[in-house]
Amino acid sequence: MSRNLPGAAPADDPLCEIDEDQKFWDRRGWLIAGVWVIFLVFPVLDLVLEDYALPTRIIGLALIALFAAVYLQSYAKFSQNIEQGGTSARRAHANFLVLCAIIALGIPVIGLTTMGLFPFITSFAIFLLNRKWAIAAYAAVLVLSFALPIIFGQFMDAIFLIGLNLVLMVVYAITVAAIRRSTAAEKIRSDYLLVAEQERVARDVHDGIGHSLTALNLKAQLALRLMDQEQYAQARGELEQLSALAVDALDSVRTTVQGLSRQDLAAELAELQQACDDNNLEFTVAGTAEQVPMQLRSHVAWILREAVTNVLRHAHASTIVLHLEPGKVSIDDDGDGLQASTPGHGIRGMQERAKQFGASCTVGASRLGGTSVQVAFAAEGSAA
Repeated sequence: MSRNLPGAAPADDPLCEIDEDQKFWDRRGWLIAGVWVIFLVFPVLDLVLEDYALPTRIIGLALIALFAAVYLQSYAKFSQNIEQGGTSARRAHANFLVLCAIIALGIPVIGLTTMGLFPFITSFAIFLLNRKWAIAAYAAVLVLSFALPIIFGQFMDAIFLIGLNLVLMVVYAITVAAIRRSTAAEKIRSDYLLVAEQERVARDVHDGIGHSLTALNLKAQLALRLMDQEQYAQARGELEQLSALAVDALDSVRTTVQGLSRQDLAAELAELQQACDDNNLEFTVAGTAEQVPMQLRSHVAWILREAVTNVLRHAHASTIVLHLEPGKVSIDDDGDGLQASTPGHGIRGMQERAKQFGASCTVGASRLGGTSVQVAFAAEGSAA
């Protein structure tokens, strides 16, 4: 729906990040309203060409200039409130009343030509002011659009202006409804994404950290019982396992915290390369980060980090091969494989993350003899 109408501001970009074009519309979009000021040429021509006294012409032209200035200044200051149901600022109401006063002064001077100013009044009210003011303005313009032609005895001559005002009033109302509905839908979408991310974090904490802390508690209680029974050798063994579990829990915390922030895929690949080098693993990458859609790279980076972490922890592998292709990412190793074990929280986490951006994540046997993780998504990207 176009907003290029008197008083209409340009539509917001649906993307979450504001680019340079969006910044332009936020700062200069109100100038679209200025295009319509050209229609003030009709009352200007009426004052210039018709038989008016010189003082009347001067005052009339001055009032029209004031009308244009107030109208544009109001949109420059308050157009950002269009999506919020208008503004309640006194300055906006004062400007609106100034425009109404100018029209009231013009009616006895230029007669029906003043009706050409009505669209500016209705657009100002419905775009910039709240519902109560918009309804009042619409009612007043509706009455005057029919009353003035009857009073001046020129009803048929004013048919075009009457129709124009009625059509624009309807168009304005539909446009504002569409703008505000779009804003509400975007807010609902943002709230949903926030809740989804909170649920993901809760799931990671429950499946990973919660499990580790439970194991730590059990090991600590067992070690205490063994010490009470003076079985110190066995107690020492339990404490050593407790220390290893604590390290795993710390890794889970790091994974969860890192998952909260958007990761750069190219930087993540470099970190994974370094981690594999440190652990004497051969890490081969076929393809580049640019083959993954921009809006999906953070999700893919998270999955790759989790997959490589699982290999480093459990697989006893010597080689990892990563393929990056349009619509697909796969990572294979030559380690121990799944060995019919049930999926842990790492695998479940990767599969849940993939669902968040409309992808699928499958884990199975690798052609290298170990485990293969495959993520398939739309080549053009479709972030959730």
